[in-house]
Amino acid sequence: MFIQNIVFIMNKLFDLFWRGKIKNSLLAGFLLLALALVSVTIAVSHHYLNIVMPEAGAAARNIAVAAVLVVILFLPVVILVARKISHPLEVMAEVADEIARGNYGITLDLGANREINTLAVSFNRMSMKLKEQREVLLKQIALLEAQKQEIAAQNEELSEANARLELIAITDQLTGAYNRRYIMREIEQELAISIRHGLPLSIIMIDIDHFKNVNDTHGHQVGDEVLKEIVQVLSSSIRTSDLLGRYGGEEFIVIAPLTGLQETLILAERLRETASKWPFETTYGFLKLTISLGVATYDGKSEAYPSSLLDQLLAQADAEMYKAKALGRNRVSPELAEKDAVTSLS
Repeated sequence: MFIQNIVFIMNKLFDLFWRGKIKNSLLAGFLLLALALVSVTIAVSHHYLNIVMPEAGAAARNIAVAAVLVVILFLPVVILVARKISHPLEVMAEVADEIARGNYGITLDLGANREINTLAVSFNRMSMKLKEQREVLLKQIALLEAQKQEIAAQNEELSEANARLELIAITDQLTGAYNRRYIMREIEQELAISIRHGLPLSIIMIDIDHFKNVNDTHGHQVGDEVLKEIVQVLSSSIRTSDLLGRYGGEEFIVIAPLTGLQETLILAERLRETASKWPFETTYGFLKLTISLGVATYDGKSEAYPSSLLDQLLAQADAEMYKAKALGRNRVSPELAEKDAVTSLS
């Protein structure tokens, strides 16, 4: 009957362990082992006393009972040893999980025996090493990010510097209009497009009337102020598709892409009228000035070589400008009223 009870207890323990009720596998193992030893001891004693030595009597049975009691008394020792070993391992497993989640630098203080403490020391050393390596890595990442931002700032400064240099390269230093080199390049490109697609292109040559008198009377500083302001006057009246450049001295040029003669004459007349009404503000005071304009148009029908056509176009615009001056200045040539009698360049 006693053996059956022991077997029943072992089955219950095994069932609890299998279902996860006893989470400490090491403790459960020791309990099962101890109960197994008790069962084996009782079974051997029972066999020996009842079969081998039935004549031993009460004394032999007392010895068997004493053996069983020794095994039973050994159970607390088994449980204590199991807990001494399993608990530190469970703590180490929990700390390892924390480290895996990124909580580096966690250390153990198990207070266990020398072997477990040696393992804990190694574990703590590993944890601190991971923390140090992570800190070094974070510093390197921060340094790289700072270097990246510095390089980005330098690239931005370089881009801005290149943009300024490019603007300087194509801009007239005094007036802020496009310089002659850039404007001539643009005329060549626009003329090539017009020839290729049979589209019109016009240019307007502009000269400030009596500009030499301004320099002689008021000095070159006032003359420079007039040149700067005439660019503002002309820029306020041209279209967004037009280009304004300084051709040289007090002469300026406007490129009017996709524009025929009549439209260009209307544009030139608007420029003339705006300039004649503009109060030019200088250090000397307000000045009243006028401009003379000459217009030349390519009608999109010529098959001439672009370079020779460009020379002809510029020469015609220049000639028309001098014609406007000869006719009394402050005018556009050819005059808008004469447009039907004018033959555009072809």
